Amino acid sequence: MNENMEKLTSRGQYEEAKKRVELLIAEATGKGMLEPDMDNVYTQEISHLSKQMAIYEDEYLNILPLRQKSPLIASIENYFYAHGMKQKDGAQLLGVNESQFSQIMSGRRRISMSFAKRLHSKLGINADLILEYA
Repeated sequence: MNENMEKLTSRGQYEEAKKRVELLIAEATGKGMLEPDMDNVYTQEISHLSKQMAIYEDEYLNILPLRQKSPLIASIENYFYAHGMKQKDGAQLLGVNESQFSQIMSGRRRISMSFAKRLHSKLGINADLILEYA
């Protein structure tokens, strides 16, 4: 396996690395050599190529990282799910229109102090969680 692979600098090299990773995954899976915590020639080369591909993606492809949902937004969603509420019901309960609420839930709008207070008083969301993630 090629551990001394140079930095990927072209889309062609990136695509070759991608195909190689797919082939290695298929081979290793077929041989039962791709289980969690395994360290072998397959996992080592897959890891190496994946790191090279990630560097190329960061430098040349401008791929945005996946956004993680904030624990505050997850708490709001969990409350609504547990109470069988839809987003429009939540907006009404919290005293905002659906559009504003949608923007808050998607992270496009900041949480105001008055909205934060309603999250605490109406949904019972922990004040520390609100302060940390609002």
